[in-house]
Formats: sequence, C-alpha cells, structure tokens
Amino acid sequence: MYVDINAAGCSDTCRHCSTDGHLPYGGLFSLDELRTIKSEWGALTIRYEPTTHPYFPEIYNSDIATEHGGWLVTNGFGLAHRDDYRFVFEKMHAMGIHTVAFTLHGLQQHHDWFVCRKGAFYDILLATRRAKETGFSINWQIFVDSIGINDVPGLIDLALTECGELPSLSLPYHRVGGRLWHYEKIRLTLKDIEKHQLHKLLDNPDKNFFTEPKSLTSLAWLEKWIKSPASDDFKHPYEPRFWPPKSSYEMLSIRIERDRKIYFDPMCSSPIFLGKISDRKDVIIERLENLQKPLYSDLMPCDIKLSPDEQEQLHPIGFSLRYKEISKKRHAKSGT
Repeated sequence: MYVDINAAGCSDTCRHCSTDGHLPYGGLFSLDELRTIKSEWGALTIRYEPTTHPYFPEIYNSDIATEHGGWLVTNGFGLAHRDDYRFVFEKMHAMGIHTVAFTLHGLQQHHDWFVCRKGAFYDILLATRRAKETGFSINWQIFVDSIGINDVPGLIDLALTECGELPSLSLPYHRVGGRLWHYEKIRLTLKDIEKHQLHKLLDNPDKNFFTEPKSLTSLAWLEKWIKSPASDDFKHPYEPRFWPPKSSYEMLSIRIERDRKIYFDPMCSSPIFLGKISDRKDVIIERLENLQKPLYSDLMPCDIKLSPDEQEQLHPIGFSLRYKEISKKRHAKSGT
C-alpha cells in the first residue's frame, strides 16, 4: 500500500494534474506530524510540490518518506525562490539525490497559462540553472497538448542550451475525477502529430513517445482491448483487481489531504473518502475493505462508441482510454 500525503500543497494548478494540486502551499504538516503519521501508516510519499515546504528537503528524510530513487520531481518553485538554495542543494546531494526533473508544457506564455501561474516558466529556467551549477543532472519532460505543440521545436532547442541534452516528449494519461476531464479538450490527436511532424522531431524512441503515433490512438487501444479484455494495460496498477479491495496484497493508494481527511484513490473513480487521520488505521482499513465497485468501473470495450474525432485522440496507455470513457459516462449521467 502506498500512502501519499499533501504535506506542502502546490504553487501551481496544472490543468492535467491527476491529484488536483493547488494553493495554498507551505508547511501544511510539520516534521513532527509527518513522523507521527509515518509511525502508524509506514513510509510516506510526499505529493504535490515538496520544495514549497519550509523544511525541504528534510521532509524527504528516511524517518518520514519513501526512498526517492535519486530523483526530485519538481516545478522548481522552492529552488528558484529560496536565497539559501546552495545549502538546499548540498542537503539534497547528501541525501543521494542526483537528478532534478521538470515538466514543461510549452514556452513561457503557454506554460504559465497551463499551470495557472505567471512566472512558472522562468522559475523552471532559474531552478534548472541553479541545479546544473551545483552538480545535478537535469531532466526536462515536455507534456505536449494540441496548443503547446507549436512550442515544441523551441523547447527542444532551449533544452539543449539549458540542460545540455534532449528533452523527452510525452503526454499525460486520463484518470477519473478531477480536472483531467477538462484537459481532454486539448488532448493531442493523430492529425496534430502529422501536421507538426512531432514523430520526426526527435529520432529517438527513448526520448520521443510519438515515434509510432498510430499505435497510440483511441481506436488502436480499443482494438487491443477487444482482443485482450483482461489485459492489465487497461487498469492502472493502483486500481484493485477485485472488489471489495484487499489491502493485504494489492498495490493500493491512500491519500492524506491537507484537511487531515483520508481517501482511497483507485484511479477508476474520484478519490473515495474513508475518514480522518484521527481515526485509527484499522478502522480506515476496514472501511477500505468494504468498498463496492465504483460507478461504470465495469465498463467493457463493447460499451464504448467513439466518434471520428475521438478515434484520433492519443493516449499513452490503455487505461487512459478506459478511464476517459468512464468519465464520459459519469459526466453524461450528471449532465455536466
């Protein structure tokens, strides 16, 4: 079981965020609170933007958090806005962090619009330069949408200048609940790829997710799902394989939010409220193990009807298509 905690909030409100990060940011949980929660629930995963916490990177200490694997995934806010950034980077080195990873959505105008914060793009540039000058490897990932695709050639050139290596090109997957339903309006299509020759901009399948774009269309995923309806490609690893879930042997995700409420996050549904942090862990687990299957989570390929435009939408994995179709049915039912 994975236990995510909203310890620091986020400076951005990204339009693709699967966990709905947003303001306020800062020390939403103290170090002592985090240690207490860890003693009951086990090692925590710090979600949203860890660098906004006043005790970053201490919140990554082994008495609080899971192993970071040597990577810090960040929007750069805390690294760009702290005057003592050199001291922060020294601590990161001591913890074994060697790579700082950033996600960009376009050049300045589009990126700032996408994450809903003016200055966010330049924070990444400044944080990149500071990390590079203090000896860290830099990883730029570009999440491409149908508007920001115009900026990709410029971002590739900028990555070579700022990082000394090529960025990676990819796109987010859909999950049920939250703001990703609105993101679908700007999801890439096969026509976008072909018009901008995105599959040819980086001739490296390890860096460019779009080298074979026809295999990523909704229609292609649906055809694969029809052939293999039980394939794990169509379920996120956090989605229970059986309902009610069994916490003892499944890869499940628990979320602890800033208001101290606890949710189960199966990805095929909006997060499901389980209780408060003041409730005992065994009480929370008992509620989890009595949950019934969420609405439309038993969707099968025969239930899906794709319009011509939907057929060309691109998804990085099969469960992204399935979750988008679940969202479509849920929103149709609610009239939104």
